[in-house]
Amino acid sequence: QDNMAPPVFLEGMKDERVAIVGAGPAGLNAAYHLGRRGYRVTIFEALPVAGGMLAVGIPAFRVPRDIIDYDIRFICQHNVDIQTGKALGKDFTIDDLFQQGYKAVLLALGAHGNTRLGISGEDAQGVLPGVDFLRRVNLGEDVEVGAKVAVIGGGDVAIDAARMVVRLGAKEVNIVYRRTREEMPANVEEIEEAEDEKIRLMYLVTPTRIITENGRVKGMECI
Repeated sequence: QDNMAPPVFLEGMKDERVAIVGAGPAGLNAAYHLGRRGYRVTIFEALPVAGGMLAVGIPAFRVPRDIIDYDIRFICQHNVDIQTGKALGKDFTIDDLFQQGYKAVLLALGAHGNTRLGISGEDAQGVLPGVDFLRRVNLGEDVEVGAKVAVIGGGDVAIDAARMVVRLGAKEVNIVYRRTREEMPANVEEIEEAEDEKIRLMYLVTPTRIITENGRVKGMECI
């Protein structure tokens, strides 16, 4: 934008180029500081958008996308180029980067993993891993959630997923958590906002199996 400050380099421009794999917070931050020091930086991002979990793991109602885009544009003013849709191991290798003349490679791949429950039925149709669910919605995919949804867990991902499900049209949303409210790792403010949105929190409840019918989730057995 016009009101952005011009790039400020701490040192003169250097001949060396640096490649960064991953355009999440770590990769973007490293690119910014390298670029300010005069290095030419290219970030390779597997997803179609930059921002990492900020962009695809957190709902836009919590972190507005224009704020993320503003910061990314500012970083790109500091000698940084971002190439999206480029996955390490699929579109290029580390050896490829060195052969292309990059003198250093920083791996900032992130940790977009899901935690499995280890119970029967969790691979059934209609059971969605939380991180995958948020990523798909944030990337604009159509995700069918149905009218009644249970979200298992008590962390920020669980709260974000539950609040997102409400916005997708679910009529009844229950968060199932194995410990007490005081032990929930999610932010207290987020928990309260979930309750304000009529999301029911069920404490001291542990799923033991997902009940299925013809390969699709039908219910959940808990203790």
